[in-house]
Amino acid sequence: MTKNKEKNITLSLRPITNHKIRIVRIITQLVIFSLLNGLIFGLARVSLILPIEYPTGGPFSTVWSGFEALQYGLTIFTFPYLVIAIFGLFGAVAGKTTCGWACPMGLFQDLFSYIPIKKKKVSKPTEKSLRSFAVFIIIFALVFSLVIGISYNKNGAAAKDAYGIWGNIPYSVLDPVATIFATLFYYLKWGIQAETLGAEMGDWKFWFIARIIFLAIILILITLYPRAYCRWFCPTGYILGFFNRFSLFGLKINKNRCPTGCNKCEKACPVQVPILDYDKNITHPNCTNCGECIDACPEGALKIGFRF
Repeated sequence: MTKNKEKNITLSLRPITNHKIRIVRIITQLVIFSLLNGLIFGLARVSLILPIEYPTGGPFSTVWSGFEALQYGLTIFTFPYLVIAIFGLFGAVAGKTTCGWACPMGLFQDLFSYIPIKKKKVSKPTEKSLRSFAVFIIIFALVFSLVIGISYNKNGAAAKDAYGIWGNIPYSVLDPVATIFATLFYYLKWGIQAETLGAEMGDWKFWFIARIIFLAIILILITLYPRAYCRWFCPTGYILGFFNRFSLFGLKINKNRCPTGCNKCEKACPVQVPILDYDKNITHPNCTNCGECIDACPEGALKIGFRF
C-alpha cells in the first residue's frame, strides 16, 4: 500500500477515532430511549423507577421518572423511601452519569447541539446563579406536593381532586420534558384534532399556553447553550449533580499527562466544566461523564472509571 493511500485512510478514520466515546454514548442513548418507549414494540409498562427526566404518563412510557415518583408519593402523603434510596444509590455510585448516557431529555438536547448555530458560553458566576432555577423548581414541586398530600390525608381524594391538573405531579403541568414526550407524543399518536386541542386549551386555560412558552424558551436556550435545561433547570440533574463530589464512578484527570494545559478538553465540554481546575477527580455538579473531553484530549490525560 502506498504512503498516500495510507494517509488517506488515516484521515478518513480520524473523525471516527476522535469521537469513539461519543459514538458509543449515542448508541447507548438510542437503545435506552427505545426501551423507555417500549410500548411501541409491545413491551409492558413496569413499576421501575429511574433517576431520569421522562414523563411517566407518556403514551409509550414503560417506567417511572424518579422526580415524578417523588412528587406523586408526597401527594398521597406517603414518604417516598424507595425513590430517595434510588436517587441515593445511583448518585453515590455513578453521580450524574445517567444524565449523559440514559436520559431522553439529555439525548434531545444533544441532538439540538448539532444545529449549526454558534454556541454561547456564560461566566462561572453566571453558571452558578442560573442553577438556582433548578433549586426553585425542586422546592416548589416538593412543597406543593406535600401540601396536596396533607390535604389528601385530612380530607380524602376529593381534597386532592380539588387541585385539578396540579393534584398528582405538580411540576408536570409546566415541565417541558412532559410537553415534548407526553403532550406532543400523544398528538403524534392520535393526531391533532381541533376539538381535542380546543378542549385541552379550555381545561388548562392559560397553563397550556404557559407550558408551550416555557418549552419555547428551553428550545431557544438549548440551541444556543448546550444542555441548558440539564445545567440550569433540571431537578433530577441537580439532585444527581450533588453526588458528583463523592460518587464512586466518574471522570478523572492525570495532570502528569497534561503538561501544557492546552484547554481542548474544556472547549469540548458541552456543560462548561472547568476541568483544568481539578487535580484528580472531576467533581463539578454539571459533569455528566459524557466523555467529550476524553475524545478531545490529545495526551490521554482524562478517563472515566472508578475513583478508589
